[in-house]
Amino acid sequence: MKHLEGILSSLPTLPGVYIMKDGEGRAIYIGKAKNLKERVRSYIKNSKSDRRPQIPYLLNELSKLDYFVTKNEYEALILENALIKKHKPKYNILLKDDKNYASIRIDPRERFPKLTYTRRISNDGAIYFGPFVSTEALRQTKRLVHKLFLLRDCSDEKFRRHSSRPCLNYYMKLCSGPCAGRIEEDRYREAVKGATMFLKGNTKEVIKLLTENMNKASEEMRYEDAAHYRDQIRFLQKQASIEGLFTAGLKNMDIIGFYREGTNASFVVLFSRGGGIIDKSEYFFNKVTGDDKEVVGEFLRQFYNNDRSSPEEILIPIRFEGLETFSRWLSDRLGRKTKVTVPRRGGKAKLIEVARENARESFRRLLFESQRESYLLHRLKELLSLSNLPERIECFDVSNIQGNTAVASMVRFENGKPVKSRYKRFRIKTVYGVNDYAMLYEVLIRRLKRMNQEGWELPDLILIDGGKGHLNTAYRVISEFGLLGRIDLVSIAKGRKTQETDKLYTVGRKDPVPVRRTSEELFFLMRVRDEAHRFAITYHKKLRALKALSSELDLIPEVGKKRKKVLLSHYSNLSEIKEASIEELSSLPTMTKRAAEEIRKYLKESEDGEEKG
Repeated sequence: MKHLEGILSSLPTLPGVYIMKDGEGRAIYIGKAKNLKERVRSYIKNSKSDRRPQIPYLLNELSKLDYFVTKNEYEALILENALIKKHKPKYNILLKDDKNYASIRIDPRERFPKLTYTRRISNDGAIYFGPFVSTEALRQTKRLVHKLFLLRDCSDEKFRRHSSRPCLNYYMKLCSGPCAGRIEEDRYREAVKGATMFLKGNTKEVIKLLTENMNKASEEMRYEDAAHYRDQIRFLQKQASIEGLFTAGLKNMDIIGFYREGTNASFVVLFSRGGGIIDKSEYFFNKVTGDDKEVVGEFLRQFYNNDRSSPEEILIPIRFEGLETFSRWLSDRLGRKTKVTVPRRGGKAKLIEVARENARESFRRLLFESQRESYLLHRLKELLSLSNLPERIECFDVSNIQGNTAVASMVRFENGKPVKSRYKRFRIKTVYGVNDYAMLYEVLIRRLKRMNQEGWELPDLILIDGGKGHLNTAYRVISEFGLLGRIDLVSIAKGRKTQETDKLYTVGRKDPVPVRRTSEELFFLMRVRDEAHRFAITYHKKLRALKALSSELDLIPEVGKKRKKVLLSHYSNLSEIKEASIEELSSLPTMTKRAAEEIRKYLKESEDGEEKG
């Protein structure tokens, strides 16, 4: 630690970000500070008296310290987030699910705005409501809005196709039929206004609006409309009575629950939208450093650094250093003021307690799952004599049928679970004909060339779908990159006979690793292999379908190279093109009305020929 004390003496007393590194130069912890010198000193000077359980492990691995000076704490927060996202240090809070949650979307600029859902939030003038962690919660909310306000959810093309007669949703009383002129534009706008208010949680205002609409409809002797408004009001009042929406004080807010024991911690985020809790998200961490305030602050910075639909208020369990800076950063990211509150009493404090109870229950369940997965990975390390604990596994599978449209897949598992946002697909570029080894060589080269890029961090173990020859190919690539010892290699080959156990091969061993047929370790690796195979086959089928479509398009007189490229980028098969109208086709780049008519004519004749033949 003496060399670190030397570094400590040279640290400035300015705001910035510090990066703790191990002997191989890998970032193991990244933090921000108002005063770099004082913050790092708190780790090094107080290491013996520090009660934080993970600190001794952190300091034992600490070999080098880098830092960046910033103008203020706000800039330090932004830089810290960027560096954590890039390096993924093992002692930081790292959110595994970086997927975008689904949100409901309404674009008020449309003449008859539709209710859809999306996983991408854009600054496009539309209004977004969410997030929804589970698709089931999203569907239930969306269906409720359709039932109450009769908004459309069809595509613009389908909307145009039903100008004379509305679709089934109209007859099921889930849409007011604006496509066929069954509702006036101003009344539809009123419904959109009501739906927007409802999704924002302004239930009282919605009932007030519906009451006004009901009275107006009654005065104009539109009794059927008045009855519909009456039914909406009764439904909302009943829901409010059951769920206590008026007394809970819930609007658009996130409620953060936190529970910790030693180096393990769990968070639960309760999402309140539309006047009540619509969903929750759970997180578990098993290498937590810092005190509770630091852990909560770090989690919030990571959680809201992802693109998520934003609440009007966030309730948090404890105050942490830099809360004002975090609030400012969050408001800047979201483009509007977002309150961050630490409630001490009243209804909001009760909500925090509910969130904490959820976090505690989640902790017990996820700790058990984590320990079970950790035990499996340790057994796997022992069984295969691995150099590393296989916390991060990448599995590769090559898929080709007689060398035709050859592709490969890469799936990633972290701590025993698939991380689908890190799955990759490869189209073979340099190999022609049937040559699995050459294809695997190409794919591994392309993958490892990107090891310093974000999202392409090196795995602990590479698993290959294949036998000894495939393993030797992977060994050759790993050797060329100087990664022997850094990455373990294993291949898994299916038994030649139906009843024969799959075989596991490791480097330096002539025969397969002896393993019981019912071994949990073998079943786990088979599951990883099967997932890679599924992912490769799915991609292979897609490319074959596009290839078939491409060949079919070559036969159409009005379709040249440019138009063919446009059609292939918009449609995945002939059925989709057949369903497209002439107006839709002619609106595509490089396409004319005449070309669209020729395409429709050819496809119609082709379809008639198939029926006759």
